[in-house]
Amino acid sequence: MTQKQTVIILGATGKTGASVANGLIESQKFNVVAGIRPASKNKPEVENLKSRGVEIRLVDISAVDDSTVDALRGLDIVISATDYSTISAQKQLVDAAKKAGVKRFIPNDWATPCVRGVRQYYDDQKGVIQDYIREIGLGYTFIDVGIWHQMLPPADKSKEFYPGHIEGFTKLYDEGNVKNAFTDIRDIGTFVARIIDDPRTLNRYVFIWGEEVTKRQIIDIMEKARGTKIETTTVSLAEIEKKLTSARAAGGAAQIMAEYEYSFWVRGDNVIENAKKPEYGGALDARELYPDIKPRTLTEYAHSFYGKSN
Repeated sequence: MTQKQTVIILGATGKTGASVANGLIESQKFNVVAGIRPASKNKPEVENLKSRGVEIRLVDISAVDDSTVDALRGLDIVISATDYSTISAQKQLVDAAKKAGVKRFIPNDWATPCVRGVRQYYDDQKGVIQDYIREIGLGYTFIDVGIWHQMLPPADKSKEFYPGHIEGFTKLYDEGNVKNAFTDIRDIGTFVARIIDDPRTLNRYVFIWGEEVTKRQIIDIMEKARGTKIETTTVSLAEIEKKLTSARAAGGAAQIMAEYEYSFWVRGDNVIENAKKPEYGGALDARELYPDIKPRTLTEYAHSFYGKSN
């Protein structure tokens, strides 16, 4: 009988981390460990993980030291799914994993395909960590997941996830016909459980995706699910370029949002065809690797979401 691999998930109580934890637990193929910050050890979410048989180890990614190395000893795989603010701190975590004898490291990517030079946030943080992992010779798998289904905006403006959420989704950039890959966050863990148990994905980039849709198709899905007409506005390429230039001059969150929007809805980076290209990282297609997994559709999610009076 093959011995189970032991996997630690950092950020196991967050949105992506919780999906990964669910996928690994439900697969019954792994010894699952959750790396929890000391300040969070008594949270209900942590108690819930314990009740499902998950081992808890205290790991503070913002203060990596010898105790971190000790916490990672005996682990086969480290999965980082912590808050975005800790991405740059992963370099010390990678060193600790290497020292502890970890065989595979999955860094905090979980986003969308792109080439270098388009999104500064990616180049300066996620790309740097990927380069460092390769440089020190630590086994890895890089995983992107497209845009979450769960990013569909609520019908009620008071329930927006962030300012401008509804307005952003009802803007048609140029003709609104650029495709983007979407994935239901609940499916991420199902795919990850297969990916990390697969020797084909070691030292490779894998793209998880459910379906590809245009902004016009998204609006159509939303209208049918809500039973109402949604007013849209069209933004010209000239306007988009002007906004991007201004956002880059301002820096910060405005730049991050503008560069991602430009990558999504103008360049069309976020599709499997691009992800497979060498300049994007030469991704393996998770749906081709595991054709038996049937991802949830955006239509299914929309009908469920808007049926709950959002």
